[in-house]
Amino acid sequence: MLTLITYREGFGEPSLSPFCVKTMIQLEMAGEDWTPEYVTTPSKAPLGRLPALRTPDGVIPESGFIQSYLEQRGADFHPGLSSRDRVLGHAIIRMVEEHLRVAIAHDRWLDDRCWSEMAPIAFAGVPAPMRPFVANLVRRQVRAGLKGQGFARMNENQRMQSLTPDLDCLTDLLWDKRFLLADQPTAPDTIAVPVLSMLAGLPADTAIRRAVRNNETLMAYIERGRAKLYPKLSRSAAAA
Repeated sequence: MLTLITYREGFGEPSLSPFCVKTMIQLEMAGEDWTPEYVTTPSKAPLGRLPALRTPDGVIPESGFIQSYLEQRGADFHPGLSSRDRVLGHAIIRMVEEHLRVAIAHDRWLDDRCWSEMAPIAFAGVPAPMRPFVANLVRRQVRAGLKGQGFARMNENQRMQSLTPDLDCLTDLLWDKRFLLADQPTAPDTIAVPVLSMLAGLPADTAIRRAVRNNETLMAYIERGRAKLYPKLSRSAAAA
């Protein structure tokens, strides 16, 4: 059996990390026998990040490397796609993972309304006397990282000006299909569904949450994706 080392669940999601949910989805799609191992911090994981997959061949870090490992074991996350669509799918994954996903981190960690809900869930496994110190330390690290990336230097209007084209691209791809590249899920859906679901499920009324919730096409896609893709351990959970 494979063991997925992952952040704990929260906000109606099987993990707080969209990358962990992506890997859960891909393990399900691959038909693997797996179990989650929930941890609070990634300090002992390879590269110091999650998810990580414990396998008979060692611990595999990063969702992208895990996808490659599953493909080597026979999984096909691009069923029926042309070479052109595979290229498009790769570009969609990079857009979602490297840009749109940053909005989740920003609002959860830097918006005080979201942070008040996020901290008790994210740091529930830390001993109570240490919890405020650890939470605030990690929050400062996240803030510094998002400032270095540039996203935390923008005001809300600028952030939405940056994010809206991403939402528009995903919306346009869905006008004639149930999923992003076909009528069945493929690789980009395994990250787009959890990212959009987490944006829609942010615990405060932020601009990006409103943008997703007001988009009927994206909300219908989230509903289809959660019903089709989410692991059985969370499939009955409703989006926040």
